[in-house]
Amino acid sequence: MGTLSVTREKRHYDMPSPAIFRRAKYFAVAAPCLIASLTSLPFAVQHVNAASHSRLAAVYSIRYAGIKLGKFEVWSNLNDKSYSMRGKGELKFITGLIFEIKGGTTSTGSVTKNGPQPTSFTFDFKTKKNTGKLAMMFNGNAVAQVTAQPPFVENPKDIPVTSAHVKGVLDPLSALFFTAKTAKRNADGSICPGRIPVFDGKQRFDLELSHKKTVQVKKRGKGGYRGPAVVCSIKYIPIAGYKPDNSGIKFMMETDKLEVWLIPVPKKEMYVPYHIVIPTPFGTASATSIGLQVEIPGEEKIAVIY
Repeated sequence: MGTLSVTREKRHYDMPSPAIFRRAKYFAVAAPCLIASLTSLPFAVQHVNAASHSRLAAVYSIRYAGIKLGKFEVWSNLNDKSYSMRGKGELKFITGLIFEIKGGTTSTGSVTKNGPQPTSFTFDFKTKKNTGKLAMMFNGNAVAQVTAQPPFVENPKDIPVTSAHVKGVLDPLSALFFTAKTAKRNADGSICPGRIPVFDGKQRFDLELSHKKTVQVKKRGKGGYRGPAVVCSIKYIPIAGYKPDNSGIKFMMETDKLEVWLIPVPKKEMYVPYHIVIPTPFGTASATSIGLQVEIPGEEKIAVIY
């Protein structure tokens, strides 16, 4: 079985202290889960007319150990044949010296009866001293090419990624592009989509979502959402492209605290992520929606400020 030709790198960020670096490596492990959860936005849809061209924009507040770090914004377009998504974010780590990172990501693909089929994915980041970019291209249902600047450096301790690993996978931005499985109008645990195969350009992993509980969200501010939220537990299952003895990987494998809260869009049979929880050994990271706008041709625009 052939090994996928993907260059790798050892990145040395301009971290202000060893303590911050140790915390940051857990963010690096958790990032694919967070991005995937954030960007399922327009696609947890039950009965929206596929022939229409829907648009969605959302803003999330990012916190770590109770401290606000920044925000992440997402825009998406969807019709019966294709989809496109883009996101951008900015985080500031204040412990010790301030460490700031900005980044953006895009994804495009086709809409099929079996779900999304990506065609391209990009991710870029910038700090005061470093910049980087990752681009991934798909051919059919498989990853065809991965390029990274600066180039990756092969690590012999990593479990190798083979060509078989990258067939039938989604990029992180498309990873939760799914059709809600519930036939009920009310919040229901069956909307959690099950197991999702993901490749982020370096790691091949699965995200397994299952119903954990249903909670009531309290209204926050004028026009805010008040009602049920379906909580999906997320199990992170690494497969290839990682070191088995990596402490961050081990922690993410073992935790049962990783979750996403899905809420219905007012007056629409559509669910979107409201709150994402990512535990780390040093504190809990979270992303909470603070704004949502949905546009479907021929229907009233919906804007919600939480």
